[in-house]
Amino acid sequence: MFVSTIHCPDGWTILKFEDGEKIAYKIFATWREENDKWQLSSGAPDLSALKKEGDKFVWEQASGSIYHLPVDGEHCNTMYQGQVLESIKSSCIKQNINLSIVEITVPTMH
Repeated sequence: MFVSTIHCPDGWTILKFEDGEKIAYKIFATWREENDKWQLSSGAPDLSALKKEGDKFVWEQASGSIYHLPVDGEHCNTMYQGQVLESIKSSCIKQNINLSIVEITVPTMH
């Protein structure tokens, strides 16, 4: 029986990667209290599975992992995690991949 892994980061930023006609949305997830831990999710082809449930967003990724994202955690990261995000941006520029940050506004979510 397959059991989904649930991730509950402190902070998160949704990134949109565009490579030609290929688009992927990924979560840059951060844990400030766990030694600056961070990870980039496997991604999703669009935002349709992103749902607001109480004080968090729930979003299943391509790998089957489910992220529980606190509503007040958007763009919350440490200085080190911010540097990692800048490194990801630089890497995308070198690979000719368009990277943008997706802002989630709570009132428009269902």
